[in-house]
Amino acid sequence: ICYNYGIFNCLIFPLEEVKKMKNNSYNNINMQMNDINRVSLYECFFYNQKIEYFTGENKNHCNICNQLSDSIYENKIFISPKILILILNRGKGNIYQVKLDFEESIDISGFILKKDMPKMIYDLYGVITHLGQSGPNAHFVASCKSPVDNRWYKYNDAMVSSVNNLQKEES
Repeated sequence: ICYNYGIFNCLIFPLEEVKKMKNNSYNNINMQMNDINRVSLYECFFYNQKIEYFTGENKNHCNICNQLSDSIYENKIFISPKILILILNRGKGNIYQVKLDFEESIDISGFILKKDMPKMIYDLYGVITHLGQSGPNAHFVASCKSPVDNRWYKYNDAMVSSVNNLQKEES
């Protein structure tokens, strides 16, 4: 058994893959879903901890025995970072193929292996949205929560505007 440990402060969630995993699990238990194109941050964390098996033609090279061998890849959070950055890959271009349900606070304590830690609650204070294709046509818009008045603002180049409902704006 070989273990690889890494320090992180960033997780990447491919929302299309999270949606497929969610839809497959609901199909397996014959349940109806309200919206098959929506996922939650909690579903993203479940996806992040899925187990992948590398067998047959997909065996991994072992650096210890210098041979191809069956292996299991499992991503677990032992201790979470002070600041957590989530990258949400939603699709291509301006067409968001998957919508995200989120709250302004998330408790990820249930996803952490070290159970003697205090609750791990993260508060959302910024969202960056990529618009357009990559390259010269790409554009980024930021929404941030002000520590002064506790309200959300959208920053689009030189334009700053108040955001009434971040969920509707960014999902």
